[in-house]
Parts: sequence; structure tokens; C-alpha cells
Amino acid sequence: MASDGELFLAWQTGDRRAGGELVDRYVEAVRRFFHTKVDAGIEDLVQQTFLVCIERRDQIRDPDAFRGYLFAAARSKLYDHIRSRQGKDRTAIDPATTSIADAGLSPGSVLAARDEQRLLLLALQQLPAELQVALELYYFERVRGRDLAIALGLPDGTVRSRLRRGLEQLRERLDALTRSESPGLRTASQEHLRAWEQGLERDEP
Repeated sequence: MASDGELFLAWQTGDRRAGGELVDRYVEAVRRFFHTKVDAGIEDLVQQTFLVCIERRDQIRDPDAFRGYLFAAARSKLYDHIRSRQGKDRTAIDPATTSIADAGLSPGSVLAARDEQRLLLLALQQLPAELQVALELYYFERVRGRDLAIALGLPDGTVRSRLRRGLEQLRERLDALTRSESPGLRTASQEHLRAWEQGLERDEP
């Protein structure tokens, strides 16, 4: 199977089939990205994300990091969407401090196989948007290394500090959400988050 870099280089030289294969490879991942963050217009946002990549494909200098550039475009479109919901008062929205819940967005459904996963997803939606994006790309889409730094628009050395900060705040939100739940569900939710924390520790260079 051709790598992202091979497909992207072929696409840059006019191979539409290669471009179509790249889109097919990542369309579901981009759809998942928006599904946990917006309540309407997901397909439009997916299309806009890929359109950005089409328009800027000649500006991408690292073909092997295509996935990073793709999710950077998705992140930008998400923030534009959040700000557009605020009308004229767009300066009030700051992804560093404003969560999906704060912005008044209510994703239509939270899909999870178990209750503890559902609570974890609800807690994620209460984080500042930039922390939610970082954690979901790392844990849900398995974006790593240079791809993740590009997707988040951060220097390489800053990515892990953002992930750790996100996990700290996620634990606080999850604790608050599970206070009224059964002891068993509370424990299961905490163990799920602990597995995330241990995964980040194992990935430390």
C-alpha cells in the first residue's frame, strides 16, 4: 500500500486518483473529529477541510506529514465554526479557554460502547477546545510526533505539556461528572482515564 507521502507527491503532480485515495483514507477520521465537537453541518466542515488541503497542496513541504496538515486544517475550520456561532462578538471565543459546551454547541450524540467511555467523552467536551482537540487526536486518531505538532500548530517540545495539561483538567471534569454515579461506574471511568495517562507515560521519549 502506498504511503501518505507517496500518494501526496503523486497528487501534487496531477494524479487525481492518488488525491482521491488520500481523501478516502482520511474522510472518516475527519468526520469523527467533527462529530464530537459540533451539532450540525459536519459534512460541510469535512468538505471545507479537504478543500483547504486541495488549495494549499503546493505549499506543503513535508509530504510524509500530510495527516498533520489535514488535521491542522480541520482544527482551523472548527475554530472558525465556533466563532461564527457567536455572531458579531467573535472576539469572545478563545479556544485556549472556551470549551465546546461553553460555546453553546451540543453534539447530537455521544457514541460510546460503555457508560464510562460516554462519561469520558462528555468530560472532554467540557475542556477548552484546544485541549479537547489535542487529546482526541492523540488518543482517538493516534496522531503522533511531527504530525501532531503540525496539527496543533505547536513546537515539538510543547506538545506533551499540552497533553499533560489536558489530562489533568480532564481528570477534574471527570471527577465532577461522576460524583452522582454509582461507585462501580466511577471506578471504571477513572481506570479508563488512568490507562490514557499510562499510555502517555509509555510514549515519553
